[in-house]
Amino acid sequence: MPLTRRTFGALGLAALAPLPVPGPVHAQAAPMERVTGDDGRFTIDLPRGYTTKTSPRPDGGTMLQYSYLWKDAVGQYNAIDLAVVDPPPGSTKRIDVQAAQRAMAARYPNSFLADYRDVRSGPAEGVAFSMTVASNRGFGPHTIAMRVYTMDGRLYEMLAATRVEDRNDPTVIAFLDSLRILR
Repeated sequence: MPLTRRTFGALGLAALAPLPVPGPVHAQAAPMERVTGDDGRFTIDLPRGYTTKTSPRPDGGTMLQYSYLWKDAVGQYNAIDLAVVDPPPGSTKRIDVQAAQRAMAARYPNSFLADYRDVRSGPAEGVAFSMTVASNRGFGPHTIAMRVYTMDGRLYEMLAATRVEDRNDPTVIAFLDSLRILR
């Protein structure tokens, strides 16, 4: 299944848009709970109060999204998100995880790549990168940190969007370090 600008653009845009949903301000990591995927293929730690949404994809696959939003110290929203994207039945297309960084960068022309490296989670290979994005929201630049893994046709997209000053928020770090792809 190819990665598209639409997939990453939607996640990035949703994470940076002003949201009317109230949330707690974190001075320390939010209380986390371990979540196991319905099929037992992965586990992840998510803050209590996360939401889920399952959506059909235009290619016949599905996307299960886990999301959590909260306000930072100056009232801006931070977001973390895990999207588990399953291909349509019978698909044999190879997923190019390096395309994730290129697609996200294209979505934000006033951004720059701050970090990029290869990563693993169990048997899954992937990439981790972060971008600094210019913002007109009044509180300066934002950071989008992503980790993208692929395993047996399934795509795991982790996203954290914060103000640059909040990039080391304990909830963000706990979330990004918690995904375990088991099989």
